[in-house]
Amino acid sequence: MRRQELLRRISQGLLRPVLARLATPLDDDELRRSAMAFAPHPDDETLGCGGAILQKRRSGAEMQIVFMTDGAASHAHLISHAEMRLMRQREALEAVEVLGLGPAHVSWLDFPDGELSLWRAQAVIRVSRLLQRHRPEQIFLPYARGEHSDHVATHSIVYEAIDRVGLAATLLEYPVWSWRHWRTAGRFLRELRTSVAIHEVLAQKRAALERHVSQVRRRNGDPCWRTLGDIDQGEFLACFFQDYEYYRRVDLWKV
Repeated sequence: MRRQELLRRISQGLLRPVLARLATPLDDDELRRSAMAFAPHPDDETLGCGGAILQKRRSGAEMQIVFMTDGAASHAHLISHAEMRLMRQREALEAVEVLGLGPAHVSWLDFPDGELSLWRAQAVIRVSRLLQRHRPEQIFLPYARGEHSDHVATHSIVYEAIDRVGLAATLLEYPVWSWRHWRTAGRFLRELRTSVAIHEVLAQKRAALERHVSQVRRRNGDPCWRTLGDIDQGEFLACFFQDYEYYRRVDLWKV
């Protein structure tokens, strides 16, 4: 076993019990507040904050989901962008339904997968319009450090749009790819101090991710078709199906 892989396993094994003790859970009143979740790609809404979305819907909260890119580059060497774009949109709608939402709760910005930073100006304008229209009390968005470039771009775009609109909201930043890096453990302990208990909705969260078929199953059994389960021998995917989701919380009215 490589040293970095061993360090990651050790750090993750130690990290979650400590996070569980340190993090403050969202209370019932906060779970009822209106929210908007920004997903860089279809499936990030489920991986990063799917449990929170389910719990908020159970509490009667109004929810909106915004997909920033079309997700069409995930298997670019095996399928055309046009076909993948349509596939991922269908999958996302099915996943959103499992999360308790319908097409009316979804916005598609459709920027090119992997190129969101190149479309920053246009994205800020469109996100600003959505925030102005819905005025959510909470915003779920990607954590920025140690993340995919589209996640970092989404983080920055949403912050700029919030500033433009002058929105006072609670921001809840969810990690995705940073779970793979053992060096983030110390930062997580300092920053991921908010949690949502999701053990009651884990089965539904799993069912939602299963709707993202192109990301969790090999197309026609093709061994070259990589899935989320292939990453780190399945350990990456396991990060999202624990008893709690963890967030970096920023209350903008306190900043």
